[in-house]
Amino acid sequence: MSNASKTPTSFVEATVDPAVVAVEDAPPAPSAARADKLASIFIVMTDAYEGQEDEFNDWYTNIHCHDTMRFKGSVAVQRWKLSRHQLRYNSAYFGPWQPWLCIYEVGDTQENIDVHIADTFTDRLPITSAQRCEAAEDFYYVPARLGKNAIEAFAAQDGDLITIRMNAKPGKEAEFIKWYTEDYLPRTLKLIGFKAGDLYRLADIQLIDGKAPFDFTAVYHVADPMVAIESLDSHLANANTVLDCPFVDTQSVRVACYSPITSRFTAEQACNLPKVQRQLEDEFREATKHRVHRQAAEGGFRIKGT
Repeated sequence: MSNASKTPTSFVEATVDPAVVAVEDAPPAPSAARADKLASIFIVMTDAYEGQEDEFNDWYTNIHCHDTMRFKGSVAVQRWKLSRHQLRYNSAYFGPWQPWLCIYEVGDTQENIDVHIADTFTDRLPITSAQRCEAAEDFYYVPARLGKNAIEAFAAQDGDLITIRMNAKPGKEAEFIKWYTEDYLPRTLKLIGFKAGDLYRLADIQLIDGKAPFDFTAVYHVADPMVAIESLDSHLANANTVLDCPFVDTQSVRVACYSPITSRFTAEQACNLPKVQRQLEDEFREATKHRVHRQAAEGGFRIKGT
């Protein structure tokens, strides 16, 4: 985490220019998500090997996000890094430790999982050897409140985020969801610097063959990370918070603030890169094609079927 403050290369601007883009250069667009398909946000935490952070971030931003946005079911993606603004008085609840966060907006979760299973560690979805695969966490989440669409609930914005990850006490999941969504979420959204947010639960279908460390994640968009995290820090000193709720496994609570390192990048942009930018992508891909993982790392989460 000592290199978390490094800012990787941003997305190349992918504004479509019909005069530049040749039809044959663009890969097929993802299939449109049907109303009966499960939308989710795919929350991914990652780390790189020491000294390889720049290579990792260049790959993730300019290759991996492009590849995944060409998957069926993909809608958009954005990356963040841990902010320098974190809990101070409640620092025991800081987490996760991985420096980089990526949130994918997924219109069809099952399609997205199927392509990941088929393509990961192949030339269709290479994973850079600069990534610490054993440190990655990759899980799909859906809104805890019934009837909400994950992409609409997330309502992507380009600013900073605060996440609160936690587990409910065994057998108290329904009571926890009711308390958080009806009581606690409205209260936290009144904190200074908070703009919007929602509570998510693990989706019933997952890519990873293993138990997620957190069943619930609240994701908040904040206007000012320093003000928002200080406001939350003070709030947590009061009664009736996630730190003393009878439905929450208090020891599981982890809070982190993130700053954006890319803009939101869509499936439409990935499938319609101007020719010159597609050439740059291909050149970078060729230059790094031998520095990749060929299988899952020992000791980490494993993709189903690998």
